[in-house]
Amino acid sequence: MKLAEPPMARPASPTAPTRAVPQQNQNSASNPPPSSSSLKAPQSSGPTALLAPLPVAGTSMRNSPKWIFVSPSPQQSPSHYRLNSAGHGIPKPRHVALPEEDKALNSAIQVGEDAYFITANGLGVADGVGGWSSSKHAHSHGAQRSNSSLFSRRLMHFCAQELQSTTGEPDPVKIMQNAYSTAVALSMSEGIVGSSTALLAVLSKNGTELRVAHVGDCCLYLIREREIVYRSEEMQHRFNYPLQLGPLSPTTPLQHAHSITLPIQEHDVIILSTDGMSDNLWDEDVIEHLSRLAGPSPSTPSSSAGHLANAGGSSITPSTLRTALLPTTLSHSLCSRARIISENGAYSGPSSNSALTETPFSRRAKQEGIAFEGGKPDDISVVVAVVSKTR
Repeated sequence: MKLAEPPMARPASPTAPTRAVPQQNQNSASNPPPSSSSLKAPQSSGPTALLAPLPVAGTSMRNSPKWIFVSPSPQQSPSHYRLNSAGHGIPKPRHVALPEEDKALNSAIQVGEDAYFITANGLGVADGVGGWSSSKHAHSHGAQRSNSSLFSRRLMHFCAQELQSTTGEPDPVKIMQNAYSTAVALSMSEGIVGSSTALLAVLSKNGTELRVAHVGDCCLYLIREREIVYRSEEMQHRFNYPLQLGPLSPTTPLQHAHSITLPIQEHDVIILSTDGMSDNLWDEDVIEHLSRLAGPSPSTPSSSAGHLANAGGSSITPSTLRTALLPTTLSHSLCSRARIISENGAYSGPSSNSALTETPFSRRAKQEGIAFEGGKPDDISVVVAVVSKTR
């Protein structure tokens, strides 16, 4: 589990509750580290000076998958570009069931302690911090119970509602702040503690920019022509201890969120994920899955053979069909692969015979002097959007 932030801005508290690194069997823990020739490393990214890739991090998992698909209507779409989006999630197996979901929070999807939302012009993911479930601080502050899954879902639900009610230029930091304030007020009135990381991405009103607010260690990719032109930076106090939002956390979106504005182009692919994916997949794995599912680059000339026409007379080709389905197929594929790695710690890539026996999380753990091999079990949530022109 991740470390939960100690209460500071609100009632003071001693040490933070810990998020334990998942235990592994003795055989895997005693295996010697794999040779460098068998490892994949994070791949350096595209050339944009403003945008640089960063080392990977994350968390992953399984059980009944949860997914959603949103195709924006012309009335809701921005004037230049729109997002065709889909999401998928796989909760990790648990010995103790999580509290029952609040079905009234229907603007967000819950995946274990993760949550995400999709609207016509925005996306969001949140990762509830499981450390509160074993925290002594919850009781020391009069809380009746901890429930990070409820907090993360409330946060995403209210972000979606704030975004949908915005009539002017959307500001993701203000949207997240308003959602956070509502979620915190509800938690405090109910005597519930918990916290969550959060990542929110919205289209500007004219549809030419992606505006991002980020707190914690969720991950955002902006991919253009199969190259990563932006990858978000993790916000951590230290290893496995991210900045997080919650009723007892000193962190707030207005004071601490990273605010980023990214120019976008047609065919750009946007990926938001919780650390369940990014702790188990390298950046180059993400590109490999994208390339396999998307087919030829959008800039590659296509043959006229195999074209169909839809009811409106527009041309439909295998390429345009793949693009239309890409948010669904890619979010599903990345979740499924991260789950396999998180459980088995060994993986043969789609186009490679070499095995991945070191994950981003295990490499970081070793750098911190922690013995850890293979994948890291966690809830996994992935949201994918493809930028297309408004017709």
